[in-house]
Amino acid sequence: MEDYLQFFKQKISHLFDAFVERRRLANQVIFEGNELVFKALGHLANSQLESKCHRQQLDQEIALQPLSHEQVQLAYQHYLMGKTLETDVLEASLRYFKGCELEKELFLQRCWRMIWADRHLGTREYQLVHLFGFWFGWERARIEKVGIPYRPVFLSQEHQQALVLLEVLVDSPNTFIKQQYKRQLARYHPDKVISSGGSDEAINQATIMTIKIHEAYALIRMMHGF
Repeated sequence: MEDYLQFFKQKISHLFDAFVERRRLANQVIFEGNELVFKALGHLANSQLESKCHRQQLDQEIALQPLSHEQVQLAYQHYLMGKTLETDVLEASLRYFKGCELEKELFLQRCWRMIWADRHLGTREYQLVHLFGFWFGWERARIEKVGIPYRPVFLSQEHQQALVLLEVLVDSPNTFIKQQYKRQLARYHPDKVISSGGSDEAINQATIMTIKIHEAYALIRMMHGF
């Protein structure tokens, strides 16, 4: 009887959470088709400071489709609008995406191509593409797999730099890499510099180092698959 009551409580809790989630997203505008694609690409490009490489990638993405002149102009407009959108605005469109699994994969492929356009993996870009995939209902490993073909050839150099920054080896256990990541963060965290009375320059350097540590860890996780 107790097991049944526990199951019933869990079922009610799940239904209530789903109801709250639907209410939370009920007022969001749903973007579809190219509007969703190009707004997402613009949002990704702007997350790590848009470069000429991102704009060139946009041109390539547009060229991949048989678009009319008006549709091309709309694509550019959606891209520009995506640069100023709050991330959460895209959530409902991705959670309630009407396309099939293949269309979801194609969407994430385009996202990965935009991320790697400048041949650099930024922390925010990495977080965003995983968030998009999460809203699709995908697991991290599946999201990563979609992006493998678009990794730059010279990534091994960045990979090596990331290993050096975290003071780990290419064959270090994942648990050790995680420990080193936390250790390096604690070592260089700006709060530590502030509490010790560090100068503004020292605080700025610590902030930059912390960003590099986050990016190094994100890159190593992707390359090592954990």
